[in-house]
Amino acid sequence: MIILILSTILITLLCALAYRLGGCSKEEGKLKFPWIPSFLISSWVRDCFCSVLSVLWMYLNYPLVPWWVYLVSIGATWGMTSMYWKKLFKGTNYWFHGFMIGFAFIGFPIFTGYWIGWIVRCLILAILCGGISALSGNVDVEEHGRGGSIGLTLLIMLIRR
Repeated sequence: MIILILSTILITLLCALAYRLGGCSKEEGKLKFPWIPSFLISSWVRDCFCSVLSVLWMYLNYPLVPWWVYLVSIGATWGMTSMYWKKLFKGTNYWFHGFMIGFAFIGFPIFTGYWIGWIVRCLILAILCGGISALSGNVDVEEHGRGGSIGLTLLIMLIRR
């Protein structure tokens, strides 16, 4: 239980930071995060760290699945954190962005049968990512919120029924 709580808090905070670093320009990053090396202020940080950290959480706290599900989930999450669905929706759609980040973990319920948790997480991520962006006019709040929601909603994946 301690590992569950601590890993969730840590991954939520790290995902929030990584997501924000991925959205900063170099100039903005130097001002807001002067202690962070400039090479970490880049979009790859969002994609890489949010995907790897969330899959690491799954490895630590979720029933084991075949090794390749973790690998596929990293790739799918990486792709979904970098997509904002501008062509499909004629502009950025954070609602669908959040939903698809959750969808990237489809391999886990296929092997464990925890479908309810996965479905609820997809919907909650859609609501959080879309809602935060719709209600806030502050890019810091929006990006920290969307990134933090990736980590925080991992707990929902544990719902069995």
